[in-house]
Amino acid sequence: MKERIVGSITILILISLALFLLLQGQGLESIESYNKQKNLIVIETSETINDSIFEWVIQIEAFENYQQAQELTKELEDKRFNAFISKKDIAGKEIYRVRIRPRNLNETIEKIERSLQRSNYAYQILPSGQQ
Repeated sequence: MKERIVGSITILILISLALFLLLQGQGLESIESYNKQKNLIVIETSETINDSIFEWVIQIEAFENYQQAQELTKELEDKRFNAFISKKDIAGKEIYRVRIRPRNLNETIEKIERSLQRSNYAYQILPSGQQ
């Protein structure tokens, strides 16, 4: 009985060692890459925005301070919104507009509106052409 236990433990150790050597930390790299992607905030400028393919975009707030816009964007992303920052130069000042757009063409605005209302966010819906 003791030999079986020792044999099983030995096999588990060998399998663990083999898996570790095969993966060589690649799992950690993909996790780190995912976290970097997750922490990136998309910033669009008025020069880089083409005609939107989306029927709507929702603007939550506008800031002169990038840090405030970034904090609100992260807060919205944590609540599973597809948030981004749109930068625009208005009268020589850079304005950072925090906005939400659909994740795909099938996502309805009603669903997003209900979520925003539950979270007590003020917002403005921007139809295509005003984005």
